Amino acid sequence: MKIYIAKDRVRHGPYGLSELNVKVARGDFETTDFACFDGKNWVSISDVPGIDIPTDHFQTPENNVENPVAGVLTSRFPKRKFSDEKSQTPTVRELLFTGTGSEFARIWITNLLLTVCTLGIYSAWAKVRSIHYFYGNTSLDGSSFSFVANPVTILKGRIIAFALFGAYTFFQTVEPVVSLILMLAVFPLIPLLVVRSMRFRMQNTEYRGLKFNFTGSVGHAYSIFFGGVILTYVTLGILFPWWECQKKQYLLGNLRYGNRRFESFPRSGTFYKCAGICILMGIGTMVLMSVLSFAAIPLLGEYAVMAIVFFLYLSMGVTWAYWHVSTTNHAMDSTNLPGVYFRSRMKTPDFVALWVVNIILLVFTVGLATPWVMVRNARYRISCTQVIAGELDSFIAGQIENTSALGEELGETIDLGIGI
Repeated sequence: MKIYIAKDRVRHGPYGLSELNVKVARGDFETTDFACFDGKNWVSISDVPGIDIPTDHFQTPENNVENPVAGVLTSRFPKRKFSDEKSQTPTVRELLFTGTGSEFARIWITNLLLTVCTLGIYSAWAKVRSIHYFYGNTSLDGSSFSFVANPVTILKGRIIAFALFGAYTFFQTVEPVVSLILMLAVFPLIPLLVVRSMRFRMQNTEYRGLKFNFTGSVGHAYSIFFGGVILTYVTLGILFPWWECQKKQYLLGNLRYGNRRFESFPRSGTFYKCAGICILMGIGTMVLMSVLSFAAIPLLGEYAVMAIVFFLYLSMGVTWAYWHVSTTNHAMDSTNLPGVYFRSRMKTPDFVALWVVNIILLVFTVGLATPWVMVRNARYRISCTQVIAGELDSFIAGQIENTSALGEELGETIDLGIGI
């Protein structure tokens, strides 16, 4: 059994069970550090099968608070005793989405009309109303999320963005060199915009009175987003899976809830495995296209090209869906808060079916089905997400006592809508 350890945001290992027991006994690792022994999920070291832990470690409430997943494997470790089993035993808690397409359609149409009538000024209020609707209809353990951003703040950012885009468009026809200079001037700011966008979205997201936050540094963002691009091109795409893994870890591992920090340790090996399968799917697509070309041309005549193009786009969509579903599931499964774990159970066939139906709805309604498509996407993604934790009430109460310094200025003006 290969065991990886995460301590102070650094991954160690792999270790064998006997080697890890020695390191724990020596004090190199604490029993509350995270460990991965099944290649997928991260748990506390104390929950690794066969680990040698003093029995008195599991008999104090203090240790159980730091190790709330103690008790998950009680049936596998009957000799262990846990003090407050009711509050500490993790329970699978489903995220629920109660929004409907018809309900959101009324908000969407109102937003659209007011945005047009105000020449785009109302778009900031429209964005806040839309996000607040989806957050307010998403609940966990009986409590919903909320989005508390000030629309005026978003409007300021949009005015700046509109001014830059307008200048770029104007000079593109009048003086292309100036438009190129503007584009080159904005491009280096992308990592900074990513950080500010994440910080803005998280600082304006609340659950049970506590705000989220994003603490990723701008310097780290530049190394990930620019350094990763350079390395990917230099290696002719070989490091692309590694780069994707680093981006996920950066975006998820720098989230905070109250004064607790998320931990995220996705494995680049899983990303490479997914990339390998995608490559095999691409090769299979090319082989099938070659066979179908010879068979379709005599049968379909002039429609053969359309059929082949349709098959190509469908195959590309299936390949992208597999990559997105597999990497997202792995990243979510590798992320946790102290005592709070996450599962993502999306499936490629379901995701492809969702995607195909959405396209059909948008095409046949000339875009009027957009509200229903947005609701369908939210309902599917949320229904596939699970939270595994003990009593959330005690967790929230402990956070409120320690977060008096959360009155940070929400002066960020950019929200790129980055999906994580």
